[in-house]
Order: sequence, then structure tokens, then C-alpha cells
Amino acid sequence: MGLELTVLGCAGSHTGPGRACSGYLVTADDTRLLVDCGNGSTANLQRFARFDQLDAVLVTHRHVDHCIDLIGMYYGLRFHREGARRIDLYAAAEVVDTLTGLLSSDSALGFHEVFDVHEVAGGDHVEVGPLQLSFADSVHPVPTVSVAVQHGGRRLVYSADSAGGPALVDLARGADLFLCEATWQGDPGDHPPDMHLTARGAAEVADRAEVRRLVLTHVLGSLDPHRSVEEAARVTGIPVEAAMDLRTWAL
Repeated sequence: MGLELTVLGCAGSHTGPGRACSGYLVTADDTRLLVDCGNGSTANLQRFARFDQLDAVLVTHRHVDHCIDLIGMYYGLRFHREGARRIDLYAAAEVVDTLTGLLSSDSALGFHEVFDVHEVAGGDHVEVGPLQLSFADSVHPVPTVSVAVQHGGRRLVYSADSAGGPALVDLARGADLFLCEATWQGDPGDHPPDMHLTARGAAEVADRAEVRRLVLTHVLGSLDPHRSVEEAARVTGIPVEAAMDLRTWAL
């Protein structure tokens, strides 16, 4: 099986109608990598795979719309009917401290009993089965990583939360599919700096990186993603689509 992306949640900051928060299942050759696990996303995950069938989890940063469902996964693995299961967790700085702070004291002590934690930052490279992962530091208020996943000559790049910048352009260069956050709509100047991209801003990053396909995600839960696609398409000739829960792309 080639490289595939399945959207488990695509809403930014809070859930939207029929949209969970950020979560993506990346698969290749029977390897399953969960990238982010925001509010509600693991309910959709279990349509495709059980927690114990994952090979690894990557959490790009500590904001709850990208990581909060990891707590439910912790309990699912710890109290597995056949005994506790372990899984590799690759996470940006501050993720584990944030999550363990939300657990009861006895659970917090056992967090590492189910997760083998590996902190990642820009410049790191990781292999999960046949998947080759490369990271870049993202422009965001908390430590955040963007990630490129390569397999079989195909590249998927996920911005995570990002305000753009040269590091993201370099990471996304030539990607077959660029999954890019587009939290806001309208004029970038109407929004706070160094936090998120607008749909137009995501398209501009995609143009500079010369990607083959742009998929907009993390659109604010109260906004219409189809309008975001329209705004992005006005400034780029690259094919643009909106991420939607349960949709799969084969690269």
C-alpha cells in the first residue's frame, strides 16, 4: 500500500459542525502513524484502527485542539483487555507536561507506562516503519513542529499550527500533498501576527514551495471551509481542496 492520508479531524481551535479537531492517520505498508489527536478525533480514528494497532503517535504541540484525546488513548492503552499496551509517542516540547498535568496523580505517574516518549524539534529525523519523518520548527506561540513524511518517493507535508515563514516553505518544497493550516479567512492584516495562516496565506506558502496539491485544514470551527478554498484559489493555480473528516487521499 502506498502513502495515504485520512483526516480524522480538521477543525481549528474548537470543533465545528461534523468536524472534530486536528487528527490525521498516515498509513503505508501496514504502518499506521497518528498525527495529532485533538478533540473528538480519536472517535473517528477507531473507525479505521484500534489504539493498540497504531505504530506511533506524533503530537505537534501542546494546544488542546491537537493533543487532548491523547488522555483518552492513555486510558484505552493502560486498561486494555489483554493488559497494558505500549506505543511510541513523538511530541514537541511541553506536550507531555501539559497532558500529565490534566491526569489524576496516580495516572500521571503511569503515563510513561504506556507511552515511550521521544521529544522532537526542528532538524530531527525519525523513522516509523517505512515512513521517514523530518521536522521543522514552526512559527507559533508555543513549541511546535511541522513535519514531512516520505515513503516510496512521495512526500506529504503537514504545517501543524503555523504562521508560515521560510522554514515551512523549505520543508514543503515540492510536496506531493501539502496539508496546511488555514485558520482564518480574509485579510491577514486583520489577524494577530505569528499565530496562524489565512486561506490566502496558506496558498502563498504553497506557491513559494511549488507543491503539487494543497489541502486546507484547521479552518476555525465556526467558518465554512469551502469559502477558505475559494479564497485560496484566487491567489494560486495549485489545486486546492478542503480537509473533511473521514476523507482519504492516496498520494
